[in-house]
Amino acid sequence: PDKEDYVNYLSVCYSMPTWILEQWLCHYDKKTVEMMLQDFLKEKPTTIRCNLNCMSEEELVSSLEKEGVVVEKHPYLPYAMWISSYDYLADLDSFQKGGFHVQDISSMLVAHLANPKEGASVVDVCAAPGGKALHVAELLQGTGHVEARDLTDYKVQLIEDNISRSGMSNIDAVRWDATIIDENMVGQMEVVIADLPCSGLGVIGKKTDLKYKMTKETQDELVQLQRQILSKVVAYVKEDGTLIYSTCTIHE
Repeated sequence: PDKEDYVNYLSVCYSMPTWILEQWLCHYDKKTVEMMLQDFLKEKPTTIRCNLNCMSEEELVSSLEKEGVVVEKHPYLPYAMWISSYDYLADLDSFQKGGFHVQDISSMLVAHLANPKEGASVVDVCAAPGGKALHVAELLQGTGHVEARDLTDYKVQLIEDNISRSGMSNIDAVRWDATIIDENMVGQMEVVIADLPCSGLGVIGKKTDLKYKMTKETQDELVQLQRQILSKVVAYVKEDGTLIYSTCTIHE
């Protein structure tokens, strides 16, 4: 299509709904938007985080390479890696032993920036499948306590499965509706992680169907849900504590 109709041009070239493009072009310049669209179409290796509670980075690399997996160190964090050239991740011996978790680098940075101190009390209010909460528990080196919460039994079970595989004891999974305030937790947490429900449009490269399922109306509803949850969970933070709000989108 003619580049004069730039939104339609991008929509056809990158198979992206026009309402999303119009939204992004209100906040980013044309070059940035097209770079994002190009990146979404690139094939990417799997990003993993070494579970240092289970094995060292060197031991994990050695174990993966023995199984024929190609491993590349991530430049952001020493315990982050890219892996490729494997068939079925769950069959890898190092995965079964809890040696690593599949987790995007942006997700890892949440726990890294939270920088929990030894003995800290932490709650992740929308935790499934538990990557951030487990990362914080690992950084606490067996001290303190992390409560990983989510809304449904299914999501809590996902967290429990990952806790079991990790071998860590300073974390548990709890079913709780984050829109309802827990009076027993008010002012008790050194760290509150609020990775809240969102449009997910920042991870279209890995979840392509999101761009076809999400609508502007649903996005607006999610924004209101985020505000509702944040208005409750902010009360859990101790004086001088830390609240980290994160989403996997690049807009709302």
